[in-house]
This record gives sequence, structure tokens and C-alpha cells, in this order.
Amino acid sequence: MTTPRRLSWSMRFALMISGVFAGAAVLAGAVAYVLLSGELTGRLRHDVESMAGNLAYTLQNGGPQDLLEQIDALSANARDGSAVAAYIDPQGLQIAGNFSPDHPFSGHRALRVGRDMTLAVSPTGVVPTDYFAFGLQSPQGWIITGRDAEWVAENTEVLLQGTAWGLGVALILSIMLAIFIARRNETRIDRFEEVLTAVGAGAHHLRVVDKGHDDIGRLASRVNETLAHLEAGIATIRQVSTDVAHDLRAPLARLRMRLEPHVLTDQTPDDLRDDLGRALEDLDALSATFDAILRLSRMQAGLVPFRAEAFDLATLCRELTDMLAPSAEDVGHRLTAGIPPTAIVHGDDDLIAQAILNLTDNAMRHCTVPANIQLSVTAVPDGWRVSVTDTGPGIPEADRKRATERFVRLDASRNTPGAGLGLSLVTAILRLHGSELHLSDNSPGLRAEFDLS
Repeated sequence: MTTPRRLSWSMRFALMISGVFAGAAVLAGAVAYVLLSGELTGRLRHDVESMAGNLAYTLQNGGPQDLLEQIDALSANARDGSAVAAYIDPQGLQIAGNFSPDHPFSGHRALRVGRDMTLAVSPTGVVPTDYFAFGLQSPQGWIITGRDAEWVAENTEVLLQGTAWGLGVALILSIMLAIFIARRNETRIDRFEEVLTAVGAGAHHLRVVDKGHDDIGRLASRVNETLAHLEAGIATIRQVSTDVAHDLRAPLARLRMRLEPHVLTDQTPDDLRDDLGRALEDLDALSATFDAILRLSRMQAGLVPFRAEAFDLATLCRELTDMLAPSAEDVGHRLTAGIPPTAIVHGDDDLIAQAILNLTDNAMRHCTVPANIQLSVTAVPDGWRVSVTDTGPGIPEADRKRATERFVRLDASRNTPGAGLGLSLVTAILRLHGSELHLSDNSPGLRAEFDLS
């Protein structure tokens, strides 16, 4: 079961910005709703207060008859119930009007039909339920006017719907834009990771391709400059080691040719012959190291001829086992094989043989005597897997990746024979075949594996 990938920082930041935008938009909508509702309510209250003032002016200057005519005209024009008015005498009896309050009052008041007031005539259309009213008392009685509160509710509802639609569309667009930017940044950052991973695996020529002109684009330029310096430094180091190895091969060969006759003749004293023999062994080890350096450099430079042909991996491993088993017994180890009758793969059989030889030789040299070493070939879904296992000390997990680098020897005392190039050669050979070396714990010992198809 694969672990679900966590949201990247870019995606979390994008969603956070969208959330902040949504919160700000909702807050702005709420503030606008409160302000508009207050403004509309204020206007409505001012209207009913003005209506009552106009009717009171009519009563004062024109008398009750003019007031009754004006109230009748208002009622006739407001058959939908949007505006109401009533005239109540000082004794509390209603003289005129299209509604009846439960009792006379002065000042502003909110009325509800059926609870605080009764409509004299059923209005046309939707029956209003709430009114903003204003009462004005005079010596001639009370004048009470009211306006339907549905006007405020309708306008605020329009505001809410408009805000909701606008917020929804803006939120969707902002989320889409944020996700687009986040995905774009994720893709660019993934490109960084891919290039840096490949460079760490040895592809030092790769560069980050990014045409942006923002911070990530500038970072890509700096990374590419750093990778160029790194590639140049590595190339210089490789060239120096290759040149040294190449230049010293001939002097070492000449030195060996001069010493070898003195070792083979009986005229050389025994003590001197032993010293010269050990010197020849050291010269052979140096020559082998320089040969390995040259082979590795040629492989990493792509100068090694590579022929991919079908061959029987099982037959190759049996031949290698038969060849190496006596050498393993000579040093006190036991080399066994677990190989199927046949295993056809494609590749360069000489290079694969070199890789298997290096892995087996690595196990024989680093395992304490006696150790069980096994060369096995097993089927996997995409081909065949070659495994070399031993019962030696193994390699700590923290050092396994470093063990495949040039000249790395995990023996701090460097008393173990070798130059630290065996696993580097294996890695270079497998890279030519599109494979890679995996080192794991054999409990006890080391398990070295690679796949071929």
C-alpha cells in the first residue's frame, strides 16, 4: 500500500490564501449587509415619520375633513398594503385609516399583522406581515403611519444573493488560479528534485530547465551555475586520476620487468628474494588499481564498447561459480550457487561477468573466514535478479550508498586489500544496462542484487 503524498507547501499556501480571501469576502459581505440593512431601515423610518408629519400638518391647517381625504387617497394608492395610515381621536376611537393598531402610541414602533395591528382591507398580492410605524400625538388625537418592512427584506435578500453569487464565482476563480500556480510551482520544484537526484546518481551533465523570471527561475539559474562548477570539478578530478593512472602504468611495468628476473634467479639471496616478491605483489596491486581506474573512467565517459546481445545468464553464473569456487576454498570460504536451468537476458555478457566477479571477490575479501557465499539467479516480473549474498560483517545501512563511490573503503584502517573501486565498477556497468545495484542486510552479512531483462 503506497503512502498518500502530502500536500506540498505551495498547495497548502494556495489553499490558505483562498481561505483568507473567502473569509475576507464573507466579512465584507456581512459588513455590507449590516450597513445596507441599517441604511434601508433608517430610510423607512424617516419615510413613515415624514408621512405622519405631513398628515399632522394637514390636520392642523386644513382640519379633520382634509385629513380624512388625504388618508383615503393614501389608502387608495396603497392597495398592496405597502403603506398604511390611521387617525384616532383623543378618546381612542379610530376615525379613518386602512389599518387598526392594537392601541395608540407615539414614536417609532415595529408592528406585526395579527399581533400588533389589523389590516382594514386585504391587500392585493402577497400579504405583508411586518411594518415600521410611527405615531404622532396632537390635541386632536393620534396620527399613525406605517410602511411595509418587506422592502428592506427584499433589498437585503438581493444583496445576500448578489454577494453569495459573487463570492462563489470569485472563490472558485481564486481557487483555480491558486491551484494552477501551486501546480506550476510543484512541477518546477519536481524538476529540481529530478535533476538533483540524477546528478547525485552520477548524471552531472543535467541542468534544470526553467524559463521563469521569478524567484524559482533565479534559483534555477544559480543551481545550474553550481552544477556546472561541480561538473567541471568532478571532471578535473577524474581526469587527474585517469592521467596519473595512465602515466604510472608504464613505469610500474618497467619496474616489474627489472625486478622479476631477480626473483626468479637462484643467485638472489632468499631474504632479498622474499622482499622482492612482496614488492612485485605490491606492484601488481598498484597496476590492478590503475587498470580499474582507467576502466571506470572509460565507462563513465561512455568510451567502453557496449554490445547488447541475448545470452544465457544461468550458464554464465555457473561458469563463474566453477571458476571461483576453488579460490574461495583456498581462503577458507564456501561458494555455492542457486541457478535455474536457463535465464535469457540482453546485455554485454563480458561486462556482466566482470560485475559478478567484482561482487563475489568483494565478498571473499571482506568476509571473515569461514563464510558462506552464494551466487543465485531468481525470476522477477521484468526479468531475472542476480544476488550475491554472504555471512560476513555486512555494510551499515548509512554507508551503503557511499560504498559505491570511487575510492571509498569502509575499513578505516585500510588494511583490507583493494582500492575501493570494485563496487564503483559494478555500478558503472549496471548503469550501461539500465539497472542499478541494491545493497541490503542478509542477516547476517550483505546482500548485493541487480536486475536484468
